[in-house]
Amino acid sequence: MGRRAISLSVAVFVLLLLEIGAIVYYSSVQKEYMTALQEKNIDAFYHGLWMVGAVIIFISPIIALHEYTSGMLKMTWRASLTRRFAGLYLAAPGYCEGNPFYRLTLTGEIDNPDQRICQDVHEFVGIAVHLVQDVVRTVLNITSFAAILYSISPAACYGVLVYSIVGTIVATKGFGPWLGFYQLQRVKQEAGLRYDLIRVRENAESVAFFEGGEAEWSKFNTLFSGLLQTVYKSVLVTSGFGMFNRSFHWATFAVAPLLVGPAYLRGEVQFGVISQASMAFNIILGAMTLIMDKLESLTDVGVRVRRLEDLELSLRKCRNEMQMSRAAGLAGVQCIASAEPGPSDTAMLRFCKVTLRTPPRAGILQQTLCHDLSFELVSNQSLLIVGESGIGKSSLLRAAAGLWTDGRGTLQLCKRQHVFFMPQKPYMFLGSLRDQLLYPHVESFISNSDLEKALRQVNLGHLLEQHSLSESKEWASLLSLGQQQRINFARVLLRPDVRMALIDEGTSACDPANEAVLYELLQQRLCSYVSIGHRPALQRFHSHALWLHKPSLESAASACSPSASDPTEIEFMPMAEFQAKNPALAYREYRE
Repeated sequence: MGRRAISLSVAVFVLLLLEIGAIVYYSSVQKEYMTALQEKNIDAFYHGLWMVGAVIIFISPIIALHEYTSGMLKMTWRASLTRRFAGLYLAAPGYCEGNPFYRLTLTGEIDNPDQRICQDVHEFVGIAVHLVQDVVRTVLNITSFAAILYSISPAACYGVLVYSIVGTIVATKGFGPWLGFYQLQRVKQEAGLRYDLIRVRENAESVAFFEGGEAEWSKFNTLFSGLLQTVYKSVLVTSGFGMFNRSFHWATFAVAPLLVGPAYLRGEVQFGVISQASMAFNIILGAMTLIMDKLESLTDVGVRVRRLEDLELSLRKCRNEMQMSRAAGLAGVQCIASAEPGPSDTAMLRFCKVTLRTPPRAGILQQTLCHDLSFELVSNQSLLIVGESGIGKSSLLRAAAGLWTDGRGTLQLCKRQHVFFMPQKPYMFLGSLRDQLLYPHVESFISNSDLEKALRQVNLGHLLEQHSLSESKEWASLLSLGQQQRINFARVLLRPDVRMALIDEGTSACDPANEAVLYELLQQRLCSYVSIGHRPALQRFHSHALWLHKPSLESAASACSPSASDPTEIEFMPMAEFQAKNPALAYREYRE
């Protein structure tokens, strides 16, 4: 937690000691002025009231300071936990490597990690700090007031202990498990409901084109009805618990006078002792029944702890898988080993007997996408991956980028900082136009003239007439998909360290003229690039082809397709050879 959190914790504890000490002193003052009232001693009575005022004046700033330090402790602890989880999730320097956020999305083993990092951490810290303070306060109250109550009436002291223990057992055994179960269900269902609405917002245009509002409403209503059913059952349990809890506490109002009253009637104690005993009895009872009174909070914090623990375990699992992948070549583990070519090696990308499988997902059978695939791409060569939709072209790029690692073999790629990946749908960063062009290195300093030049090179110069470079907009909705793809190419032009690009249908939304301009820029700028595309016009911008297709009967037993369970055949060849082998296919695709 750090020194600051430890200092705040010590301060909170000291202030709690002062607060409890003031309350103990207040109980003795209360006894004196109540006795003076019964004895009609005016001077002693008013002196007692003055002492009450003095106690209030003393304790008020202590309470205020206690609330302040408690709030600062919660803020400090939350900041530490949130940064820790977010650092693991987003692969921040010093926390984790790879892309844990991608792995969690891919496997689907953790629902709503964003809610866990933000909301669950916030609520856990708030409840936990209050509970810890309540426990400390409980120990101090029992220690302070048990002696007072025992000196007045041993029977009352033993009675409150037995009464509170019985009540706590009944509450925790009878209501605790059900409260925890329904709280966990509610958190999951509410998160799913919010996620459903977020998806509608993120895909608003597509939903509107399909006029899918009614379908989305029907789905929302189904999810919300399930949530309401859970809430209804939870209300039944909390109603029963509330009835038991209040009845249990109301029954205590007569217990202290019942136990101490006879001693007063016999003249053994003063009248003020009854008031002091009642106060001590109620404080001890409240301390002893802390678990019962805080049962809902305890179940809530238990749910948050469970969700955060699951998130941390999954994030650490992602980190371990990344480390295992890097060590696979040495340890013989069934993962694709990643490596970099040697300093004298001209290879930009090399597959060495790579067998690639789809990542494991719950309830989905893994598939082998390629078997013992080997090829290499050297400097000044470019590769076009071709094949029908759904055959696994993008999967090979994901493997090259290190996103998919399930399988075996070795995959060599030039240094990661020299590689730029372009997905079919570019990611638009929340920020200014400058940030869009510099992403992911938004802190880099590049002159405005260079940024403007890059925009004009990709035929987006008109944006400068409508927006300034420092202007922040919702660029994902403002720019068309074709414009967003051109932003991606501008990013490459602004990265002098990039030597290779992996392009997954990066010009699919661009017209042929703009597509040609973009690839001509790549040819001038990069040493190598790998593309996925369906347009035959792309063939003239690539020196080689990687052809994925269903094998013929004669080649069903080829190296890349050893069995019926692995039906894809993959051939690496110069582009001229590919065009010679597939003239009819290329011509038909071009006409379409």
